[in-house]
Amino acid sequence: MTRRGLVRVGVLAVVAVVGQVVLTVLDFDPDPVRWALVATAAVTLWWLVLDVLSIGAAPWDQPLSPYARPDAADDSVYHRVLTNHLAASEPGPALHRLLVELARARDPDLLDPELRAFADGPAQPLTATDIDRFLMKIEEPRDHE
Repeated sequence: MTRRGLVRVGVLAVVAVVGQVVLTVLDFDPDPVRWALVATAAVTLWWLVLDVLSIGAAPWDQPLSPYARPDAADDSVYHRVLTNHLAASEPGPALHRLLVELARARDPDLLDPELRAFADGPAQPLTATDIDRFLMKIEEPRDHE
């Protein structure tokens, strides 16, 4: 038991004994067991109030700033371009342009022959498998660094 707990048990014993003596002197004829229970309940509630009031501010009162991804706008642009490309009957050059930009950002010389042919060729309709294949090729130089 901690020192604080021992002090509280001692104080409770003193309150119970002194209260029993005072009530007996005043001729209230108290029941010792019931008085001990009442004293325990009263002192415990008092300590609870003191403990609650002595607690400082909770450390989580300072709200965290909301997380904002730095590239969230880019993701929405890429998603829109990809969705439009896959849904269009005659897709435009936007996806082709984005894929070439990504490839040149990773490898300015476009050493991969398939990526070089894709960059030099005209915009064409791509399937999800083609897009995935090109993205895997674009990521390859980064994996080898």
